[in-house]
Amino acid sequence: MVVLSQVMSRRYVIASLLILLVALPNAASVRQGSTPRVIEISAERFEFWPPEVTVAEGEEVELRIKSDDTMHGFRIVGTGTNLLIPKRGKGVAVGRFTGSRPGRYSFECSRMCGAGHNFMRGEIVVRPSATGKVP
Repeated sequence: MVVLSQVMSRRYVIASLLILLVALPNAASVRQGSTPRVIEISAERFEFWPPEVTVAEGEEVELRIKSDDTMHGFRIVGTGTNLLIPKRGKGVAVGRFTGSRPGRYSFECSRMCGAGHNFMRGEIVVRPSATGKVP
């Protein structure tokens, strides 16, 4: 009777471990949530296109910024985001932004790119989740 009990206990432990091994990778993907929405932005001739991007409060987005001419910078004012955008054909800059609070977040070129550099600006608008109104 004791031997049968030990065999059953071992089977229970092995079955439990197998269930955990199968369930853990799925649980990890649920915790990570869905992949962020990708927003593509182009930089060229002293402007960003689109110049305004709208996200929902709490939404994480991936910003993919490419240059259609020379090297540029991309800085979101008041945050730690400051990316270097390679010149045309040399790749893209990738960064993430989470709209943690409703409001307007200015972005600008942070690398001197020519005479119109100071006009190279845009905004990320974060909509409140409850009302949908933008401040």
